[in-house]
Amino acid sequence: MKIKIVLIVFAIFGCQIAFSQESKTVVVDSMRIVPVDLLQQKTLEKEAIKEREKAAKALKDAEKDRKKAQKELDKAEKSRQKAEKERAKAEKVRERADKERQKAAKKIEKEQRKIKKADKSVEKLNKKIEKAEKDYDKMQAKLDKQSKRGKLSEVDIQKENVKISKKQLQIKELEADLVDAKEKQLKLQK
Repeated sequence: MKIKIVLIVFAIFGCQIAFSQESKTVVVDSMRIVPVDLLQQKTLEKEAIKEREKAAKALKDAEKDRKKAQKELDKAEKSRQKAEKERAKAEKVRERADKERQKAAKKIEKEQRKIKKADKSVEKLNKKIEKAEKDYDKMQAKLDKQSKRGKLSEVDIQKENVKISKKQLQIKELEADLVDAKEKQLKLQK
């Protein structure tokens, strides 16, 4: 085993020597190389400065473009927000108009119901007056008929006259109610 390790170490050492490179030193006149190097160095520096200036200019242009794009985005966002506000405002106006229309329709409907109610009231009072007048006529005819026959005493005649007077009073009250109902009906129709 020791022999294998020693052989491996020698093999690695041999590979190192085989692959190692020898650097050759070149003797060059220092006067001739220096001016060439300075000239190349100056041109390289000028090119580097130009490249830096180009890069700085490109960076500034890119920054300007970015700012311009940001302004456009901000402007578009403001326009979108303004349009959204206008849409919301128009929606509120439309809703308010709908509410007003519904309110007006309900008011008209309520007025129509009141008018119908007043019409029914007038009609009902007319029927009551007709019925009361028929009853009055019947009572009057009955009293006249019985008084002609002589079947009624003075007390009975007075009682019938009281009933007839009550009926007349009822008719007068119904007529007054009818006048009030007609006035209300006319007022509602205006």
